Amino acid sequence: MKHHETGIDINSSFHRQPRIGLIALASDVLVERDFWRMGLAAGVDIVTTRIAQSMPLTPTTLAKLEDGIPDAVRLLLPEAKLDAIVFACTSGSAIIGPMKIAQQIAEIRPGVPITNPASAAVEALRHLNCHKIAFIAPYTHDVAEITSRVFIDAGIGFSDRVCFGLKSDVEIATPGLEHYRRAIAEANIAKADAIFLSCTTAATLDLIAPLEMETGLPVITSNQAAFWHALQLMGRTAPLPGLGKLMA
Repeated sequence: MKHHETGIDINSSFHRQPRIGLIALASDVLVERDFWRMGLAAGVDIVTTRIAQSMPLTPTTLAKLEDGIPDAVRLLLPEAKLDAIVFACTSGSAIIGPMKIAQQIAEIRPGVPITNPASAAVEALRHLNCHKIAFIAPYTHDVAEITSRVFIDAGIGFSDRVCFGLKSDVEIATPGLEHYRRAIAEANIAKADAIFLSCTTAATLDLIAPLEMETGLPVITSNQAAFWHALQLMGRTAPLPGLGKLMA
């Protein structure tokens, strides 16, 4: 058999689309679907790895996500380039700490921009010049309280904070438009300049447009913000119709 050296440069010969590496909770029902929807629209490939998560969702079980980050990152297309990495858990990011998460990921994938839904939501609100939000979270009170501190630390205030008291990702994926409409109707949004719908497994991507139309306020969701921020970190802009003022 003849052997022929091709001299192929694997980093330059394939004209690929940009790639986002997604670290999703093993229990997350919707984040992967949401990211693929946005990725297809924006011309970005999504590569997913999963990280173990115990139920119910509590500050303790969410803090344990930190232990699984290194192994999860090692499974993110280890031999190929990634253009951004998203740690896809809003409450987990708040509890562990965005800086600690970024440091762990960077040790294994140095030089790749890193974000998470909590930090991304703050950046999205700053981008839209919003300073006071109605915070709507599906979690229990203790998890919602810790998650909301990310905004407090960023100097963002609240017109109101609402939590649904749900304890698992399957439960969190259940509420739809009418449930969120009722929550917003009962919340004090008179002094809000945006609405934030927390959690990557909440079915909120399709709620952005109708809720913005009904309230007149920008609606930010965890997955929308994280995808938007990943694009920003990659130096890309991709208007995505129907996904709110942030993506316009």
